[in-house]
Amino acid sequence: MDSHDPSPDVFYSANTSPVRPVSAVPSIEITTNEGSSYLETSRTSFSNSPTSVYTNAATGLCFCGNPSEDRCSACDDTPGHQNTYYCSKECQATDQPRHVQMCRSLNTFRTLHRASTCLQEIFYMYRAKLFDRPVSKIDKMEAEGYIRLIIREGRIIQPTNDLHYLHKLSCKLFGEDDQDDEDNENEDKRAVLVHSASAQSLVWMHDLIGYFLADVAFAISEQRVTPIYGKRSVVSVNCNKQPDLVTSEHFILAITLKDAAGTFALDLCGAQYGFYDTLTRFDEYKARGIANAAPLQFSSHESVRYSVDCLRRERTRRGALTRVNLQTSQKLINGAVEWEKEYRTLISKMLQASTEVFHNRKEGLLHYLAYEIQELLDNMAKKVAAASDTRARSF
Repeated sequence: MDSHDPSPDVFYSANTSPVRPVSAVPSIEITTNEGSSYLETSRTSFSNSPTSVYTNAATGLCFCGNPSEDRCSACDDTPGHQNTYYCSKECQATDQPRHVQMCRSLNTFRTLHRASTCLQEIFYMYRAKLFDRPVSKIDKMEAEGYIRLIIREGRIIQPTNDLHYLHKLSCKLFGEDDQDDEDNENEDKRAVLVHSASAQSLVWMHDLIGYFLADVAFAISEQRVTPIYGKRSVVSVNCNKQPDLVTSEHFILAITLKDAAGTFALDLCGAQYGFYDTLTRFDEYKARGIANAAPLQFSSHESVRYSVDCLRRERTRRGALTRVNLQTSQKLINGAVEWEKEYRTLISKMLQASTEVFHNRKEGLLHYLAYEIQELLDNMAKKVAAASDTRARSF
C-alpha cells in the first residue's frame, strides 16, 4: 500500500465515540418575550419597562432626531440594512404606518438569511461525517488570486459493505491539528467537502430545508445551472491518475419569499468555485451560474430528491452511498425535531431571537445533529461488525 493511501480500517469520519457536547445545551435563558408573535417581537423596549434581549449599547438616531439605544427587534441586525431606532413609544407608534410593511419584509429576509447560515454549517458538517472520497493528498496551486485544488485519491481495498465507501477527510490535509467535523472555516476544506455535491445537497438536506423555510418561503424550486468559476476550482484525480469527467450540472434552489421580500438563490456548494455566500439575490446569481434547464418544483416527483429513490437497489458505489445517505439524512430532520423538544426551543423561534441568542442556539443545534449522526454511524458500524462475526462463526 502507498504511504499516502488511506487506511482500510477508517471507513467513516472522525469522533467515533463522541460525548454529547455541553454546548449543545443553550447557555442563554429564554426570556418571556422571546419567540412571541410578530406584533410582540416587533415592539422595542423603553425605559421603565423590562429589559429586552434585543437591546444593546449601540446608539442610533430616532427619526425625530433624538439619540436612542432602543431599536425595532423584528428587523434588527438584518444584513445590508440599517437598524431602526425609537426614542419613545410615541415615536414608534407614529412611525408604525410607514415602518410596518418594510419591517415585515426585512424580518422575512433576515429569517431566510439566518436559516441559510444554519443550513450551510449543517451541510458542511454532514459532508464531513459522510465524506465519500479516499483523499490521500491535495495539491494547491495559486496564481494571480486564482486557486486550483487537485484532489488525489488513494487506493482502497474492495469494499465489502456500504460503509466502506465512506472515508475520513483528514484535518492534516489542511494543516489542522484536531479532527473536528463541525469546524469548517478553512476555505480549502469547504471547497473539497462540497466538490461535485450540489445534487446531494438538495437530496440529503431536502426535508431540513423545507422545515427551516416553512414560515417564510412562498415558493421553492430546484434550478440546474451551468456554473461560472470564481476565484477557485477543484478537480479530483483517482488512483490511476484519471481526472473526474467535467460536468456542467450544478444545482441550487430558487426561493421566493412571502411579504414581497424578494427571490433568492440558495447555493450550498458554491465554495468549490470560490463563492462563499450561501444566499444571493436571484437576479444577481447570473454572475455565478446560468440556468440551463426549466426549474422543478421543490417537492414534486420530478425533483432531484425523488429521483434517487430508485438508486438504492443498485449493487454499486452509487447505490451504497444512496442507501447510507438516505438512512443518515433522516437524522437531520428527526434530530432537529428532537432538539426542539429536548431543549424546548423551536427552530422558528430561534430564527427570530436576538443575534446573541440565535448564534448560541445555532451552535447548540449543530453540535446536537453532529452527535446524533455520529451515533447513528457508530450503530450502523456495530451492526455490520456483528453480521460479519455471525457469518464467520457459521463457517
